[in-house]
Amino acid sequence: MTSISAFGPVTAGMTTATLKKPLTADASGSAQAAGGISSDDTVEQKFLKYAQMSPMDRMRANILKSMGLSEQDLKTMTPDQRAAVEQKIKELIEQAFQKNAGKAGQAVDISA
Repeated sequence: MTSISAFGPVTAGMTTATLKKPLTADASGSAQAAGGISSDDTVEQKFLKYAQMSPMDRMRANILKSMGLSEQDLKTMTPDQRAAVEQKIKELIEQAFQKNAGKAGQAVDISA
């Protein structure tokens, strides 16, 4: 059965669809699906965590991401492996600063 609405034709299948679970607020005030998604997994939480990082922390996170690594990966490495990765990060940050030497706002990460 098809009927016409102000938004166009409406079929019977359109009216019988199920709705997704509503969002509920947890004790910390963040919204999450009633299905039990943890607040650490939400896009909002990831964004807020990234936005609160210092420019140097953002630069480090972006370098780690480009290397296919995370802070958790660093924690599981041997001390020698970790030292090598930390040295590479240091070199890449220094190169970025040298490339932008003399420019105003060089420590600001505008890629975000």
